[in-house]
Amino acid sequence: MAEKDGGGGGFLLGILLGAVGGFVAGMILAPKSGEETRAYIIDQGREWRDKADELTSATRERMTAAASEGRIAASRMRESGTFDDLDLDDEDL
Repeated sequence: MAEKDGGGGGFLLGILLGAVGGFVAGMILAPKSGEETRAYIIDQGREWRDKADELTSATRERMTAAASEGRIAASRMRESGTFDDLDLDDEDL
């Protein structure tokens, strides 16, 4: 088993904190009024939520189709007898 490099988590945390800090600084220093900024944030939140819903729906459809195709392939293998010939204990899989 390969040793894990401990620097990856710290780097991602740094990126996350930098993004949050940049967002907060941008909101504070923005040339818009507080009301306009809040409206903008709410609109962006709705857009991101809608986009996330679309991506979730598309992913769910793709996963359902892939699972169905997998079931069909496994059924065909079982019927043809090749499923029993598979070495599922092979560590190189």
